[in-house]
Amino acid sequence: MNERAGGAGGAAPWDVLVVDDEPVVRDAIRLVLEADGLGVATVADCEAALAHPAADTCRLVLCDLKLPESSGLEVLRALRARRPRLPVVMITGYATAEVALESLRCGAAGFLPKPFDDAELMTQVRQALTMRDAADKEKVP
Repeated sequence: MNERAGGAGGAAPWDVLVVDDEPVVRDAIRLVLEADGLGVATVADCEAALAHPAADTCRLVLCDLKLPESSGLEVLRALRARRPRLPVVMITGYATAEVALESLRCGAAGFLPKPFDDAELMTQVRQALTMRDAADKEKVP
């Protein structure tokens, strides 16, 4: 489990929780997001994702669809139950129209097929964070 904190130094140390069983993918995503000033936590599986404190405080989750012992859709469903407005972007190397539709039906904020480049990643992240931040501003105090 990665306990990295970074970002703007607001109330929560993590802006993004990355869930992927491939260390190379987790690290690559973390490096790109941290270079953009975001605080990033990384985990390798469903259990670790749901147990990590970032699951309760982050602004966005990037979750691989294929995880050991479970599906990324299980992470998505569990997070949607806990935090209905938390954007979750699904990432996968097994992208099909069916998989993308199922992810969106389950409440994913976006879908990113692997391999993706830094620009594609940042476009998805910025869109999801913009939607989240706009929804937060609409809340009645």
